[in-house]
Amino acid sequence: MEGKSSYFVLLVIVACLSITLAFLAIGYFFFASGSSTEKEVIVISEVIPGEDELSNKVIFQNKNFNLKKTDSKQIAVISLSASMKHFKTVEELKKEEEVTAKIDFYSTEINSAIGSYFQDLTLEDVAKKSTRTKAEEDLKNIINEILTKNDKKASPLVYSITFDYWFYQ
Repeated sequence: MEGKSSYFVLLVIVACLSITLAFLAIGYFFFASGSSTEKEVIVISEVIPGEDELSNKVIFQNKNFNLKKTDSKQIAVISLSASMKHFKTVEELKKEEEVTAKIDFYSTEINSAIGSYFQDLTLEDVAKKSTRTKAEEDLKNIINEILTKNDKKASPLVYSITFDYWFYQ
């Protein structure tokens, strides 16, 4: 008799688990899959800062960088003057002096990154019209990455990079 009652208890446990599993499967397909088909649209609008929020800093003037060689006899060089517009204050750095001090602290790494960037370009690359704007955008991102690499909650410091002088040969 004891064998039949334990058999009945096991049968009830298996039935309860099966029903629970069925409800979980139904809930998963109706509720979880329904939310994945609806996509959230997040609109990010870039707010253009005013003149009172930005400061201008000259990175370097008439500095020469070697370009990548395309043949063994050709030496290619680009001469640049660059300046950057950066925010006077950000969430982490409340004073303008702190922002300027941080940029000055990383100035050697910034100059090295700019030199490395142009060493990967050839004379034909820098002769294209689109290269100048692409370089400004790429270097802005690289410099922001350098300046915020040690911050837990990082806001970009550099708003834009401008090449005042761009001469290649």
